[in-house]
Amino acid sequence: MKNTPKIVVNTPTGHVGSRVVQLLIQAGVHPTVLVRDPSRLAAEIHSFADIHQGDLFDESFVLESTKDADALLWVIPENPKSEDPLGDIRKLGKIAAQAVSTNEIHRTVFLSSGGAEVRKETLIGALGDVEEMLNETGANVLNLRSGMLFTNLLADAGMLKEGNLVTTTPLDLKSGWNDPRDVGDIAAARLLSPEWTGQLVQHVHGPEDLSYADVAGILSGVLGKPVKPVRISDGDLRKGLLDSGASEAHAGAMIAMLQSAGSGELTQAKRGYITTTPTTLASWAFEKLRPLVIAA
Repeated sequence: MKNTPKIVVNTPTGHVGSRVVQLLIQAGVHPTVLVRDPSRLAAEIHSFADIHQGDLFDESFVLESTKDADALLWVIPENPKSEDPLGDIRKLGKIAAQAVSTNEIHRTVFLSSGGAEVRKETLIGALGDVEEMLNETGANVLNLRSGMLFTNLLADAGMLKEGNLVTTTPLDLKSGWNDPRDVGDIAAARLLSPEWTGQLVQHVHGPEDLSYADVAGILSGVLGKPVKPVRISDGDLRKGLLDSGASEAHAGAMIAMLQSAGSGELTQAKRGYITTTPTTLASWAFEKLRPLVIAA
């Protein structure tokens, strides 16, 4: 007889997954983590987790690792070098759904995205397809639809040092922005709780809706220097992505997603007590972003 539930996390080194793993360990759970490279795990985790090394695209590996699992956190890792990013998302969704169904996993938390209900040929639309795959298993599934993550700004440290914050979306378009740790808090709580049932959607909006103009203003205060929001063209974004090593397919998928978001068609669900999380952009940026910008 198990003393604690078997909870599986498939992205233990990611911004959300690492937070979930820490909270599970602090709650007395010995989580099972699926990882390609165990050396990327914090040294402390090796003593408190059951580590399974393998490839998420290997269905047999996922099925074996999730055997007898009570709960599963499933996150689709981003791969800028993918030649078929939408197909990869759907393939990983199919593997997760097969694991949930075959191993009769009681609770699954899937990290989706705001706007996943708009089924277009975009990265977010593919996440919506994964939601449907998991829901069709008939198991208990929570689809966490997060807004923009603060950590997306980490890649902009160099430009922020020069005083620029770039985007292809309208500078006054507001949306929810989240600290991934807050998203992880919700995911961990749901994985640990046996009290919910059904196929559910929970939005995560962060503490306030922000536009890129708002974000630039906040970062100006945190960094102690003016930060200007700059709207760039799709072509400029494509060039920047390709120069950073992304594939043509990934660059195209990113542009299509941002075009969809910029059009306003990804309507945001109503903000409320359940969807609002506490960490402000200013506090996160002072802790995580400011040191990188200074060092850039």
